[in-house]
Amino acid sequence: MRIRQATIDDVPGISHVHVASWKTTYKGIISDEYLSKLSVESRINNWNWVFNRSNPDEVIYVMESDDGAIVGFANGGKCRSEQYHYDSELYSIYLLEEYQGLGYGKALFSAVVNHLKRHHYQSLMVWVLEKNCATAFYYRLGAEAFTKKDIQIGNDTVTELGLGWNELL
Repeated sequence: MRIRQATIDDVPGISHVHVASWKTTYKGIISDEYLSKLSVESRINNWNWVFNRSNPDEVIYVMESDDGAIVGFANGGKCRSEQYHYDSELYSIYLLEEYQGLGYGKALFSAVVNHLKRHHYQSLMVWVLEKNCATAFYYRLGAEAFTKKDIQIGNDTVTELGLGWNELL
């Protein structure tokens, strides 16, 4: 396994992981109808936009298996909300289901955090669906809940938790 900074050539692999992990991670949290409509093609469009907007405050890392396939990714950068006292944010972190629980998520998380520290960020936040089992992952890494809000995903209203670290690990 290898972690490296992503390039625009990684968009198809990132998009595949994004859709596949949503379908496994959010099953039972978000409606099957919504999840069944997710497509790699629409994610490709979204991720191309992310790469083409050239945001200097954002970093994207991918995790590759030994055969070079992308099996996970994480991205983060400047906090997208001034409402909270955190200066950076983990925007997303996803792994294919068969790679979860093996320490790879922590490695991706650390790659983003180390990048943020090198760029003088001092604190971090993340949004996570309250019923997502990944909340335990963040708590094990020392996160503390500081807020929650209801959001709409398709026809579902779900609760999102704001978790944070006052100091980067």
